[in-house]
Amino acid sequence: MKRVEKSLTKPFGTIKESKQVFKITGSVKVCLFINVSDISLKLFSDRKFRKKYKAIVYDSRQSKITVTEYLEKFNIKCIVLETSNITHLHKNIANEIVAARNKGIAVYDAHEFYEYVNKRIPLIRLKTNEYLVDDIFTIGQKQEKFNLKRFIDILVSVLLLPIVIPLIILGFILVKLTSHGSVLFSQERVGKNSKNFTIYKIRTMVSKHSGDFTTKNDLRINGVGKFLRLTKIDELPQLWNILKGDMSLIGPRPERPHFVKISNEENAMFDLRHLIKPGVTGWAQVNLPTATPKDNLEKLEYDLFYIKNYSVFFDVIIVFKTLKIVFTLNSN
Repeated sequence: MKRVEKSLTKPFGTIKESKQVFKITGSVKVCLFINVSDISLKLFSDRKFRKKYKAIVYDSRQSKITVTEYLEKFNIKCIVLETSNITHLHKNIANEIVAARNKGIAVYDAHEFYEYVNKRIPLIRLKTNEYLVDDIFTIGQKQEKFNLKRFIDILVSVLLLPIVIPLIILGFILVKLTSHGSVLFSQERVGKNSKNFTIYKIRTMVSKHSGDFTTKNDLRINGVGKFLRLTKIDELPQLWNILKGDMSLIGPRPERPHFVKISNEENAMFDLRHLIKPGVTGWAQVNLPTATPKDNLEKLEYDLFYIKNYSVFFDVIIVFKTLKIVFTLNSN
């Protein structure tokens, strides 16, 4: 087994020093991080990164070892450049990185690599009122790429009506037989451009409750509520919201105005998820189907990644992931 550098804060003086630190198996990829800052440090603590990658940190201002020496001594799979704080590289290092590219070694900037590993955008809050800014404010500007999305929403919704209507009726009957109150649940939610709309669902909770986030083994859920939620039957009336134009089949989950206000106060980037229509399912939902308020930042990173990288093919992937959750009755 090979030994590579474990330090994530400073470089070693020699290759020999770096070999004495930790072991990795052949299935783990070694990445050379040229300089580190907030995004890299956030990535180092991420479970997905730790499972598949090990990092060797290279300080371009202090290291006594050349990039080429690392590439020759270790099975480096990729180079990650931190550009948020340090934007200048010596000519020799630049030449070495170009040479590495010509040898087939992938090179990423830290922000790009974070997205590659996690399939979500890194949001860094430096201080209470300061954020690390990159290209986050430019996502979703090309709204024309979402034009086809509306056509697909209408077409698929109309095709699904013969299947959805009987399931909605079944859901209504089950709720009526097992609990008191209306079978249809409506609530104000925040949609595209932060405009409010009324969402429709099959009621899965008791008629009167606090309205707070659902918790594990929530006693407010009615007799058939858990089944309706696992099968997503409770979401089917939202087909009407799609046909009206309030929602899309796929997009960020629409939240209540009260929670949106709280989330905006927690993170200034939250309103960016309202650049597009909310969805019945979405990238955050399939990755965090049992998310709680403490997962809000991670959910937002997934939502913004979706807006940034939207394509019809991406929607197809989300549909298949949603169907997998539905047919396996798996909420994880």
